[in-house]
Amino acid sequence: MQGVRSIHTLSFAALYIEAVYRSRGDADDMLLGPATGFLIGIPGDFWLVTARHVLSGRRSDDGKVMSETGLCPDYLRVRFAGEGDDGFRPVDRDYELYHDESQSSPLWRSHPEQRVDIAVLHLGAVPEGAVEAFLPNTWPTVRQLDPEERRAQQGSDADIDIPLRITDRLFVLGFPFGNQGSWPFAVWTAAPVASEPLARWDGLPGFLLDSRTRPGQSGSPVVMHIRPGEPVVVRPWPAQERTTPRRAAPASDRR
Repeated sequence: MQGVRSIHTLSFAALYIEAVYRSRGDADDMLLGPATGFLIGIPGDFWLVTARHVLSGRRSDDGKVMSETGLCPDYLRVRFAGEGDDGFRPVDRDYELYHDESQSSPLWRSHPEQRVDIAVLHLGAVPEGAVEAFLPNTWPTVRQLDPEERRAQQGSDADIDIPLRITDRLFVLGFPFGNQGSWPFAVWTAAPVASEPLARWDGLPGFLLDSRTRPGQSGSPVVMHIRPGEPVVVRPWPAQERTTPRRAAPASDRR
């Protein structure tokens, strides 16, 4: 296609996953739903990060079972990308979520506050032949906006964190409705910051995004993407600063 230059490396960052209930009899195991996750860690020792409700099968607010079947997952199936002679091939691996069938002793970890909908599962090394696509666990600085050959020339002021403010545009990387049409490359969904990040929405360490996310994107990584040459304002907003919209319209849920 004309104009296409390359694949963005972050499109590899999201992993397609499935939450599965293990049959206790002769029936087949049951897929409870698709989701998304991503890796953090170092080569050879990774953790899978996703939403807590994906691993527990229960809502984060009231603890009720989410699936209409009334069942909760016993294991996750994670789809990694393996490189073959004719492109990418799926490398699926199953990971247990509990020490035993009672589901009373989880192998995954989460915040002690149930409403914090984040959990991690230790995977270790990725399967042999799979691409080690993982996200850095540090916040970017102004220094990283310049090409590597110029970063050493910057002063100490360049080590300031890139600020995150309301209305800034982030992106949710995942597989809406479990659709893998672009696999192993994730779908990018625009997500403006919709509440003040420092305000702790509902008393939790988080904020709202205005994004049309869908089932299957639970657990997706949320990233900031700055194009080369795009200006970034790092100074604080002055208290007297105001924004005057040129055109205002009421919000609508019409499609």
